[in-house]
Amino acid sequence: MQLYLIPSPRHYAICSDRFALVFRPPPQEQQDSPDVVVEFLPRSQLDTSNAVLVGNKVFGCLGVLRMGQDTFLPIITSAITLSTHTGLTGPGAEPISRILSVSFFCLTSPLWDTYSSSNSNFDSYGSTSNVADDYDMVPSSSSAPGNGLGPGGDVLEHPCAGIRKILSNGCFYFSGSSLETSSTDSFGEDAADVPAFDITSNLQVRLGRTSPPTTEEDPDGAEEHDSYEEDSTPHFLWNTYLISPLLSFRRSLPAPLRKVLDREAFIVRAMQGYCGTHDVSVGGQQVVLSLISRLGWKRAGTRFNVRGVDDDGSVANFVETETIFRTSSLVFSYVQIRGSVPLFWEEVGIQPFGLKITITRPIEASLPAFTRHFTDLIDTYSSLHIINLLSSKDQEAQLTDSYALHLDRAGLRDQVGLTAFDFHARSKLGGIESVRNQLSTVVGDVGETFGACVASVDGGEEGTTVVMNQRGVFRTNCKDCLDRTNVVQDMLSGFAILDYIRNTNPSFQGSDSRFWTSHRILWAENGDSLSKIYVGTGAINTSFTRSGKKSFAGILSDATKSVGRMYQSTVNDPLKQKSIDALLGHLSSSQKVRVFNPINDALRASLKQRASEFTTYTDTTIWVGTYNLNGKGPGSESLLPWLFPGNGPEPSFLVIAFQEIVPLTPQMIMATDPEKKRRWEAHILKTVSERPDKKSDYILLRSGQLVGTALIVLCKTELADDVRNVEAATKKTGLKGMAGNKGAVAIRLDYRDTSFCFLTAHLAAGHNNLEERNSDYFTIAEGLHFSRGRGISQHDNIVWAADTNYRIQLPNDEVRRMAEEDNYARLFQDDQLAFAMRTRNVFAGYYEAPILFRPTYKYDNGTEIYDSSEKRRIPAWTDRILYSGMDLDVSRYQRAELFSSDHRPVYAIFRAKIRRVDHLKRSVLRKSLLQEIITNSPEKGADGFEKLRQGFSDALSPLPPPSDDQQAWWNGPNNPDGTYLPDPSLVQTRNHDVSNPFTDNFFTRKKPPPVPAAKKPLSLQSFPAPASSSPVPSPRQAPLTPASKGSFTTAASAIVRPSPQVPPPTPPRPIPVPEPVTSSMESDPLGASTKAPVARKVPPPPPRVPILVAGDEKQRQQSLLSTSPAALATNKTRRAPPAIPARPGSSTATNPTKPLLIKRSSSASSLLDSDEETPHTMGSWHVIETN
Repeated sequence: MQLYLIPSPRHYAICSDRFALVFRPPPQEQQDSPDVVVEFLPRSQLDTSNAVLVGNKVFGCLGVLRMGQDTFLPIITSAITLSTHTGLTGPGAEPISRILSVSFFCLTSPLWDTYSSSNSNFDSYGSTSNVADDYDMVPSSSSAPGNGLGPGGDVLEHPCAGIRKILSNGCFYFSGSSLETSSTDSFGEDAADVPAFDITSNLQVRLGRTSPPTTEEDPDGAEEHDSYEEDSTPHFLWNTYLISPLLSFRRSLPAPLRKVLDREAFIVRAMQGYCGTHDVSVGGQQVVLSLISRLGWKRAGTRFNVRGVDDDGSVANFVETETIFRTSSLVFSYVQIRGSVPLFWEEVGIQPFGLKITITRPIEASLPAFTRHFTDLIDTYSSLHIINLLSSKDQEAQLTDSYALHLDRAGLRDQVGLTAFDFHARSKLGGIESVRNQLSTVVGDVGETFGACVASVDGGEEGTTVVMNQRGVFRTNCKDCLDRTNVVQDMLSGFAILDYIRNTNPSFQGSDSRFWTSHRILWAENGDSLSKIYVGTGAINTSFTRSGKKSFAGILSDATKSVGRMYQSTVNDPLKQKSIDALLGHLSSSQKVRVFNPINDALRASLKQRASEFTTYTDTTIWVGTYNLNGKGPGSESLLPWLFPGNGPEPSFLVIAFQEIVPLTPQMIMATDPEKKRRWEAHILKTVSERPDKKSDYILLRSGQLVGTALIVLCKTELADDVRNVEAATKKTGLKGMAGNKGAVAIRLDYRDTSFCFLTAHLAAGHNNLEERNSDYFTIAEGLHFSRGRGISQHDNIVWAADTNYRIQLPNDEVRRMAEEDNYARLFQDDQLAFAMRTRNVFAGYYEAPILFRPTYKYDNGTEIYDSSEKRRIPAWTDRILYSGMDLDVSRYQRAELFSSDHRPVYAIFRAKIRRVDHLKRSVLRKSLLQEIITNSPEKGADGFEKLRQGFSDALSPLPPPSDDQQAWWNGPNNPDGTYLPDPSLVQTRNHDVSNPFTDNFFTRKKPPPVPAAKKPLSLQSFPAPASSSPVPSPRQAPLTPASKGSFTTAASAIVRPSPQVPPPTPPRPIPVPEPVTSSMESDPLGASTKAPVARKVPPPPPRVPILVAGDEKQRQQSLLSTSPAALATNKTRRAPPAIPARPGSSTATNPTKPLLIKRSSSASSLLDSDEETPHTMGSWHVIETN
């Protein structure tokens, strides 16, 4: 394949010998739109007269990526095939390609053209390079001379440099039929002729997929089952985020064209991990030994940034490893998995070698995620047995104990076994060599019960017969699931292969030591590869894995790697993590590339209008309090007057903010001592559990601390399963961000489908340090981020509970007198915080309930007397609670009379409206609306498909009839000198000014029919309607103006041509369109703008019945999915489909009085949104207006 750049208008084309996949940006007027236009067409129809060849040999496209205002195409520019030379084909011997280099070509700007072309082979690493040891986000100017230049000549940082470094690390693989090799295999066939297989799924899964049922309308089952997408294992498809827009485009194509697109392998599915293949001889027979490790992407990242489990049940460093042993007649597959301990835990500390393991959630809060994780594994692998290699002493002991406790509480012991196998303790006695015998003794019987997948091979996967399936897998883990785990999995793989050889061909046993040497090498390389991905260095103990024994040189190498890992985690991992999140679309700034399609626009608009049918709202109560402890620990004073004031409903959440939880001495401000926080947590839980007349139990959901500032969140036990994505973050502001005596702690969470962010802060002290406090606020508001770059403002509801330290700008005596008189209004007029909010844009968008209590600072300890010391500090409302959120309101804002500290605690009781989306109902409704659009289409677009097929006829049938024993085409009289001349009647000259294959002037040899004599009503047809007599310039020359007339297709191809003056066919019955829907695009892709949305007459709606997800047949017949007889009697016509938004600037958008008709057509340029489910039918939608 080659990659071409067509400069004017700017677009890229990936070309094979016969076809081209074209990418176009939206027109200049819509550069802020993330839409991308994609076209699939025969190469003969692509005008390359002005094209620039920017990639002489490329291997496919990984997707589309939006970075800032630019759109990039990640193109594989260098790859190598890992193929076997034994002559074996089919399962277990498929060729796998390793990605060596990926370049990002900017679709929307020429700024990065030089960078992409000059660095096309940058980061092309071999299998033994230490490419993962360096993860700078952006290459320096000296190492990247092709960088774009800014206005002043400075070298600009390429926005995709970090992602490019990740993709070019030598650990990404794909299977594609288009990858060419320098030689042919033993059968004389190019690797390009070998079909691609699903590299993201193991052999047993691939063999277990059955053919879809066929129907009369779809005898091939192509529209019901799409193996290219449905057969992928989503856990391991690493370019899911990038490839989604292209898969949406693929779905919109007719089934025959999808097969052509798949065969050309323009779109590449990639996995990260390790793939290795060795050709060895066993018993005089040539066999293939392969190892494939598939790294999961759902919780991907570096060691100290990603640990444990998330609320969806995904764990860090989750890997499925498959050992494949292929002989001439049989194929053996053995699968194991590894993954981080599925608890909420992290490893933190000041010293790099003194980190401490901390479990961040109690069992009540973490059990739902733990259960989800193992439920998913059981659904996938049937049965599991855990081999926990963690130590039973020291730091790892708490993980070991909590792991077993969670498994007991989850009630999964019948399906999940657990073996505690302390690797370090067992290897101390006889070394690592002794571990093999101990492991065989402990889990040998379980391994025999699980077995392996074995199949007889006769050709490809279709001719393969499954002999036996693997009935369960081992889930092995240590702390990082790297070194110890790799050694044990190597042993388990060896046990399984040995059992297989013993049962199938005993003559193989011990016949060749090269086989086991290859096995050890594959596992050593596997350990190095997975370790480089996660920690940046090779694996420890690989010297033993390679040679079978521990050496002194190996010990020195392991020590060096340990030091290197600390350097990596400190210097490179933060930027590497950011690049990984950008690749996966996990950053808060990530923008999903939306490919325009009117079907999805209509569905999205209709779903928004009918959101009340699948969205419910419930009210809840949230208690938030703040208390400056002045360094005091828990005492005898009860917290109940503060935590549970009054007799109202018990809150769903208790959010407790502390400041000065430890004395802020010079020795304490540089480090965080969690002991005081733990004491307060225990004291609060005891107070809550022992309160009188309690109605609910509470659990500690999450806590966070920054020196003296701490935040603790409790929730009702029964709500724990509805709370997800809980995170904590801190931001220092003391000593210009170096010290934590001042700063903020934040905890965010999602309660059902509503997000919350709670913060506590301790701002700069001092009566006159107003600007310092303002500066602290802005530092926190702009600099505090959670994982994936999510900021404070990116939440539905935000609450600050802080010691703001803002004072009252009045004389001391006057403040004390007004406080005694309860003259709060006069004091508030000179409140520094109120002044800063009015004049300094501090806490912009936040609200505070009316203050109806006396200043909370500063008292003599244990008294009700304001500060009587020598300093006699002015009383002030330093302790404040502010909030932001449309569905958040304060029912009570008051202080509590606790006397332990020199502050008085403050609390606020919030009423919050919680949104809950019933995703099952939404899916049912969406499918119903989609079916209505398809059903009400006047035709299925068959004529349009035939016309499209004519355009592809030359490419689909480029060769003469095949020869046989009786005839050969090169010997015929019509083929002198062996030259084949195609039938001239089949050759059609392409009109390069027209890209829409449905217009009659798409081929220049066609003559336009005469101008129609009569006007026709507006309809949605497969082919364009007549244009006005005024000439319309080609979009290649100039954009259309609002005054331009003509018909426009709303297919995904934004390059729309004016139609010739052709009388339209007799239109079908008009379908009334519901209320107007304004398109999200503000201007027409061709340059035409619209001043007002389309106004359409709304017909009387048919009776609606709420969706019934489950019920008897009578209920289902009366639901939305099946129109009731009563409704049919009152409404003879078919129910109108949801409105399809008109393209802004088109004639349908400027004439609100004309009706619309819907027509289905086929287009190779039709695209659908990546986040929407798409119809399994051919074609796209077109809105056409006639004069």
